[in-house]
Amino acid sequence: MTTDRTDVTPTCVNHPGVETRLTCSSCGDPICPRCMVTTAVGQKCPSCARQSRQAKGTPPAALVARAFGAGLVAAVLGGYLLLHVPFAGLLLTAAYGFLVGVVVRWAARRRTHAYLGWAAAAAVVLGLGGAAVLLGAPFLAPGLLLSYLVGGGLAFVKASGVW
Repeated sequence: MTTDRTDVTPTCVNHPGVETRLTCSSCGDPICPRCMVTTAVGQKCPSCARQSRQAKGTPPAALVARAFGAGLVAAVLGGYLLLHVPFAGLLLTAAYGFLVGVVVRWAARRRTHAYLGWAAAAAVVLGLGGAAVLLGAPFLAPGLLLSYLVGGGLAFVKASGVW
C-alpha cells in the first residue's frame, strides 16, 4: 500500500509565486528572503517589523542633548522673531511651539520619546525667555507666561510623539 503524500511548500504572503519555508517569527506567515526583515529577535515580515517610534526605547543622553541644542537654537531665533511681530497671538505662538518640536524630532533622527518632549518644552521656555531678556523684557512677563505654556505644550506634544 502506497501513501500518496504531497509535500506542499507554502508561498510567500507578499509574493504568491515564490515558495518558501521561512516564516515570520511574530505572526508565523510564510515570507521570502526578498521581503523578510532581520531583527534582533529573528526574521519578520515587513508589517511585524514596523515598530512604533516609542517602542524603540529610551534615547541616549547624547541624542537628547543634541536635540535640545537644536531646539534651543530654533527657539531663540523663533522667539526673537515672535517678539518682534506686533500682535503675535496664540496662533503664532502655537506654530512656534510646533516648529520647535519638529526641529527637536529632526535632530533626534525622527525619534519620539517623553524625554525629547521635555527637551523641546524646555527649549521653548529658555529660548523665548532668553530672547525676551535680550530684548529687555522680564523673563516672567505676564504675556510670556501664556506663550511658555502654549508653545512649550505644543513642542512637548510634537517631540514626544503624542501628535
